[in-house]
Amino acid sequence: MKTTIKEILREGMTKNSLGVAITRPNQVFIIMRGIPGAGKSTKAKELAGANGVIHSTDDVIEEQGDYKAFFAKMVEAKDFTDLSRAHSTNLKNLIKSIKAGVSPVVLDNTNIKQNEPKAAVKAALELGLDDKNIKVVDIGTGGLSAEELAARNTHGVPLEKIRTMIDSHKGQGEMTVASIMAAKDMYKETDILYSAVVLDNGSKNALLSRVEDEIPQGWTIIAHHMTIAFGKPVPNKEDLGKVVNLTVTELGLSDMAMAVRVDGYSSKNEIPHITVAINPDGGKPVMSNEITKWRKIKPFVVSGEVTEIKKGS
Repeated sequence: MKTTIKEILREGMTKNSLGVAITRPNQVFIIMRGIPGAGKSTKAKELAGANGVIHSTDDVIEEQGDYKAFFAKMVEAKDFTDLSRAHSTNLKNLIKSIKAGVSPVVLDNTNIKQNEPKAAVKAALELGLDDKNIKVVDIGTGGLSAEELAARNTHGVPLEKIRTMIDSHKGQGEMTVASIMAAKDMYKETDILYSAVVLDNGSKNALLSRVEDEIPQGWTIIAHHMTIAFGKPVPNKEDLGKVVNLTVTELGLSDMAMAVRVDGYSSKNEIPHITVAINPDGGKPVMSNEITKWRKIKPFVVSGEVTEIKKGS
């Protein structure tokens, strides 16, 4: 195998703690840390200045609508998948900024526990940042009492939660790049890409025959499954391999995706659905979640097997 000039140059470069050549020696990544209401976000704006960018999971959530309603819905359902997705989106946006060479890049989350910013720090190191340019700015309580913080924070974090966060902050101790990378991963690795009710061939054909006239010309056909949960196993293991019936009740269409709404088995998606087709010009099955226009159609039944789809399959 030929050795490229870039590889030769990298071999002579200083490496960071992850063993990656430091290809971004001057780029700065700042991790904010502190209790809600302590002034963390104000300090983040000051540090970002005119040239930097701030990435906050709170901002991702607020872009979706009402912040308090977002959390109330998750607490009621006892399902925090949407919060995980918001963190994931924030991380992806942060990585894009690092790749674009923005400096400083500021992560403005509470980051109370050592493992909370680990994925972001790991990504920064993998992209060639120097350890010394990954900085933690810990606001702590900002010198305020729990009662003052509860009254000041803009997202309505209650007093009891504030007290818990203060105790956790004290117990975690000083946060450094080394302590972050030594912490256990925040999320357990799983080999499951998604769990779903996968349609049998007869049902797929029946579905397509019912809605074929609605499919925009040239679109890519999917009609494969109804997602139960993304990145998670089937909640009830006894259901694995079970054949279930789904009743198709509505049809939805956007510029990027077409789907049918179904009832008959629980799904983590707000609207349980089967993606029928996607626009070949940038459409993805996940975009069915963004469909807002649905109309009722004559109900019919399709069936499929409760399945867990593995990564790489």
